[in-house]
Amino acid sequence: MTRLLSLFAIFALLAGPAGAQEKMAAVSPKAPAPAGEELSTTSVMPVKKTPAVVKASQNLRAGTVLHSSDLFVEEGDASALDLFVGMELKRSVYKDKILSLNDVGAPTVVARNAIVQLEFVRGPLMITTEGRALDAGAVGETVRVMNLNSKIILTAVITGPNKAVTQ
Repeated sequence: MTRLLSLFAIFALLAGPAGAQEKMAAVSPKAPAPAGEELSTTSVMPVKKTPAVVKASQNLRAGTVLHSSDLFVEEGDASALDLFVGMELKRSVYKDKILSLNDVGAPTVVARNAIVQLEFVRGPLMITTEGRALDAGAVGETVRVMNLNSKIILTAVITGPNKAVTQ
């Protein structure tokens, strides 16, 4: 152990900045701690923490928005449910199967083929019209929207339920 510390001290002196000698003198086991000061120690051992295992309490279909009654924690911290509650399932999950963050996503607020309020905003100008969403998506996602008046396909960012903003 002392050999490892002395090798580390030599390496730090050679590669470290000018103030490294004083720092290494404080860490060296042969040097006493300065009067009135305690040496700070840091553990380098990894802390093993068991990950929380969240499972479905019933069969759940894709597209279901999760509630706390749909899930239970088998192992670990119960606060792991907060990661899943309010999210939408991307695929079907059967009873007692483990859920991962890859199985869920933000809830869909615009369905495919839904009529959306399409806004074009540039400076003080704002034009509002209706469009048809060609893709489904959540708030903040980019989807294709067809303007119902001109039949032009635009890309728009979803801002709320059946609302999108284009540039």
